[in-house]
Amino acid sequence: MLKLRVAEACVEVNTDSPGALVDALKSSFARRYLPPMIVDECTRVEARIEWLRGGEFQVLSASYSSGGVDNYVVRGDYPEPYANESPVFFFLQVLARSLAKKGYVMLTDSIAIGLNNKNVLFLGFPHTGKSTISAIAVSKGYVVYSTENTVVKVLNGVIHVVAGTRVLVFDPRIRGLYGVEIKSTGKTRHGYEILDLDTVSSPPRDSLLVPVNEIYVIYTSFNSSGVSIVSIKGRKVEKLLWYFAAGLIKGLDFYYPRPLDMPIDKQVARSISEFLEAAKSNYADKFFEVFGSPLEVLLYVASVPPR
Repeated sequence: MLKLRVAEACVEVNTDSPGALVDALKSSFARRYLPPMIVDECTRVEARIEWLRGGEFQVLSASYSSGGVDNYVVRGDYPEPYANESPVFFFLQVLARSLAKKGYVMLTDSIAIGLNNKNVLFLGFPHTGKSTISAIAVSKGYVVYSTENTVVKVLNGVIHVVAGTRVLVFDPRIRGLYGVEIKSTGKTRHGYEILDLDTVSSPPRDSLLVPVNEIYVIYTSFNSSGVSIVSIKGRKVEKLLWYFAAGLIKGLDFYYPRPLDMPIDKQVARSISEFLEAAKSNYADKFFEVFGSPLEVLLYVASVPPR
């Protein structure tokens, strides 16, 4: 019996080769999407997976409990890049719901960076510059806490980064475009470069608890220049953040043959609502949309004193 924990959320997996599954989930590919997991003898689990080996990946059954344990039965080989990637995204979806049951929110399409004397949460729809901004930040010596899926928790009205992915994949063209000088740790089949952040900075502790000072939704591109910034207020705060907070649970991150349509029941809804309310109430003058060049956006955000 294998138990894997992120923050206070624990997922139990019953499988015939737990060591091989751990190795697969801690591969460079899996860690692009999964935050660091600790093998732990948890006293309570939020989800239990019965994993039957062999064949193409499929979820045979799923049942959900708001106050108890979610149960899944899956069949298929362990994850492998390019050959069998769906199990990683299934596990990510299970983990997102398990974290929400414990008061956390895992934000899709998100990065978190320590810039000078403040911590910034950047959100961005696919292909709007998150990886480029992360790579530029690393090259300039800033601390990147999360590269793709960021776990946050609200404490006393303040959003805190608790955990996040530690493997960055970026377009090599940014070396010439923005003078990025970092040593990659690998390459994808399609020529993108890979950087394992644990090779350039110490792996994070069990829980980061980094308070977020500002939130930006980014829209950047290689063809853009300058910086344009707009404050986000009112219903737009909730409308934008709902996508990032509920996307993983509701299966907006596609995997084959299709993601699960997980329920947003009482405790899950409470966690998301608490996050939305904190952003709306306590980040009213700290939440922006920003447009322009990735480099200029990062330099601008870094230059602004904490709000």
